[in-house]
Amino acid sequence: MEFFAFFTPDGLQLETSTAIIVIALMFMYTFVGVCAGFGGGLTTMPLITLLLPVKMAAPMSVIVGTATALYATWLSRKETDWKSAAVLIAFSLLGIPVGLYALSYLPDHIMKVGLGAFLIIYSFYSLFIPRLPVYDKRWIAAPMGAVAGALGAAFSTNGPPVVIYGMLRNLGPAAFRGTLNAFFTANNIAIIGGLVTGGILTISTIKLVMFCIPTMILGSIVGQYVHKRIPVSVFRIMVFILLIASGAMLIKGATGASALLVLGPVFAVLVLAQVLFGKKVAAIRAQEELRKASMVKE
Repeated sequence: MEFFAFFTPDGLQLETSTAIIVIALMFMYTFVGVCAGFGGGLTTMPLITLLLPVKMAAPMSVIVGTATALYATWLSRKETDWKSAAVLIAFSLLGIPVGLYALSYLPDHIMKVGLGAFLIIYSFYSLFIPRLPVYDKRWIAAPMGAVAGALGAAFSTNGPPVVIYGMLRNLGPAAFRGTLNAFFTANNIAIIGGLVTGGILTISTIKLVMFCIPTMILGSIVGQYVHKRIPVSVFRIMVFILLIASGAMLIKGATGASALLVLGPVFAVLVLAQVLFGKKVAAIRAQEELRKASMVKE
């Protein structure tokens, strides 16, 4: 039946087994996002790009992320730093065409190598940089917004630059969450507009997202259940290790290198970094948590 047929933007029909695996993988999107509070798109995108072209995987993630961000923005609208969000959004519009150009014209294997390298670097940063220095200047929204726009359009990974922006400005938890959600909503809507006008977002991609709704609902329910029973800090470490492995496997698939050649050096560096810096990073983060807890009490 035509309704159950899915085609890539290049016109190739997906095998039924591939579509089923993608639908099942979207369980992870909401499961990780609800359980860890972040990382749904980051963990799901590399796995889906092993099965689909980036031109199809990225729009899927953007659509799902937009729906999630819209709801979150409404809930946190009173705490949002709208001035910062507006600057981030405005400059992200400059980055979006760059990302869309890369998505449209760069070969798929180059895009996957770029995404894999980005995931590995971001994961190492998140694991071993305990905190950023405070630099409370509004102008940094300009470069961070532009980079986020480009990454969001190309890979549906616009979160890391905006998270770094919030940390540099030392925004309070409520303002941090509200500002990020407002940015994600507006930025994703602009990206979807670019995907539509560029002919990258297709009916098949939209249909595939619709078929993923049941597994995503199940993922959110299971994620909420696990969230109450496992320390978030432990789960976050597991997510970043998965991101490192996924990034390495993306590079493997794109370059044709052996798994040992790609995974070996990456995890050797991970173990070495943990031995050299793990205890120091953990101690700094513990002090930071105590400081935040004392501020809340006051």
